[in-house]
Amino acid sequence: MRTQYDPNLMEDRAIAQIDNVPLNATEIGALWSSYMQYSLFVCVLKYFYETTEDLEIRPVIEDALQICSIRVNRAADILHKEGLPIPHGFRNSDVNLEAPKLFSDPYHLYYLINSNKIALAINGLSFVTSGRADIRDFYDHCVNSSIHLYNTTVNILLSKGLYIRPPVVTISKEVDYVKKQDFLSGVLGDKRSLLSQEISSLFYGIVTNNIGKRLLMGFRQTAESEQVKKYLDRGIQLADDLIATFSSTMLQEDVPVSGHWDCMVNDSTTPPFSDKLMMFHTILISSAGITNYATSLTTSPRRDLSAIYTLAMTKIAAYTEDGMNIMIDNGWYEEPFRIVDRRDIEDHPQH
Repeated sequence: MRTQYDPNLMEDRAIAQIDNVPLNATEIGALWSSYMQYSLFVCVLKYFYETTEDLEIRPVIEDALQICSIRVNRAADILHKEGLPIPHGFRNSDVNLEAPKLFSDPYHLYYLINSNKIALAINGLSFVTSGRADIRDFYDHCVNSSIHLYNTTVNILLSKGLYIRPPVVTISKEVDYVKKQDFLSGVLGDKRSLLSQEISSLFYGIVTNNIGKRLLMGFRQTAESEQVKKYLDRGIQLADDLIATFSSTMLQEDVPVSGHWDCMVNDSTTPPFSDKLMMFHTILISSAGITNYATSLTTSPRRDLSAIYTLAMTKIAAYTEDGMNIMIDNGWYEEPFRIVDRRDIEDHPQH
């Protein structure tokens, strides 16, 4: 199976259009984040490729690995040409390709689905906040390659009967306008029925938490540090709580909750990834969760749902901060680019 998306096609079409201006703060920050995230995905996908047995799934893992590797190299090349340091990110020392299979082949597909959703959100924002032609070109390719990988992965899931479909519901056949303020109620008194976009947010909250929970289960099972194991335990419990909350909200209104999440994590205890990588990955998906719930908050007018998402964001933000503190304590948290401290220069002049 050959990729329909050629990551080399027109990859440097904007090189000749580079503006004669340095990178701005937004572009520098975006490139740093891209390097860190894509170098992480390269490590994960190398391991997935080594352990994937299904011959229909291996090509899309290989495709994703090739694309992510090119992204790492391109981000590094841009930073180098600007005279900026290349982040350490994640390297071969952060992955053990000899480790036994930890996740099932179907889980590899669900992981790709979720990772590409995260990549689309981050890269889309980086694209619309970049000015230089070569940077926009870079994120243009990032967005389009993520769309390609997402489509390919969904098609494989559909062909195997593994795609988890949102619920099919009966809706009113007429256009109407809201006439009473109780449209927003939900904490006290009668609740109106769920809107389709509210069901969508609840459903995908269940799906993404199940995908994230299985990732953390595999991480906890293979982590070497007890501190990291305990942190991952907290993340699993937090995901369980959110799944239960979202599921009960849907079931109260007779909206079906589907999904088959058994047999996703094998019994290996040999770590395929460093504790540093697992911590960074956990923080990455937690941060993505905050973004998802912020979006859900804006599309869910019912007050009880607003309260659920606000509380979820608060808990995840606290969890993420604790994870960053663990990384800092262990010397794992690589500092993003920051501006020169002018006050420090004034206090300690160099001659």
